[in-house]
Amino acid sequence: MNENQTVGIVLAGGQSRRFGSPKSFAEKDGKSFYQWSIDTLVPVVNSIVLITNRELEKRFIHRGKVEVFTDIEQHSGKGPLAGIYTAMTKKPATWYAVIPTDVPFMDKKVFERLGNDRETGKQAIIPIVNGRLQPLIGYYHVSLKPIIEKLLEADRLNMVALLDEAQVTYVQFEDETPFININRLEDYERYFSTD
Repeated sequence: MNENQTVGIVLAGGQSRRFGSPKSFAEKDGKSFYQWSIDTLVPVVNSIVLITNRELEKRFIHRGKVEVFTDIEQHSGKGPLAGIYTAMTKKPATWYAVIPTDVPFMDKKVFERLGNDRETGKQAIIPIVNGRLQPLIGYYHVSLKPIIEKLLEADRLNMVALLDEAQVTYVQFEDETPFININRLEDYERYFSTD
């Protein structure tokens, strides 16, 4: 275990069914969404892992020291919890900063603010944006690994199930811009159409 190390986890394994193609590779200002997520984490972590699926693994061009992994076999395809568990297994650390690839407006200041609460003795630091929980963005402590494993084995794959069993600090945010989620092609066209 690397004491006081923070590993960034970029979750890039989604099927993007509503988007129509893998949204990790959609672009904002000529840069892939997944690269925006990586760049957000670089200033606040010691290293970064990108978790994806076998079909997409070879498509990620990792610049710098980003390692690309696929889910641990027995939990393959089980969503974000499997991605977090895989990262915790492959890269020992104290804290894990988690971000998906469909939030291209995310700002490192969000993670800096969340990171300020890591000394509270809690296991997760999660934003609430105008009343809406954002469990795919935040910090998760390594002590949650056995809880995540138990949830995966029980096929309880909702992130809220994890938060229900964790000691959580919730941080309130009012500005929704960094948290804008590009889920559908219509969302992409709304924010990035050149018409």
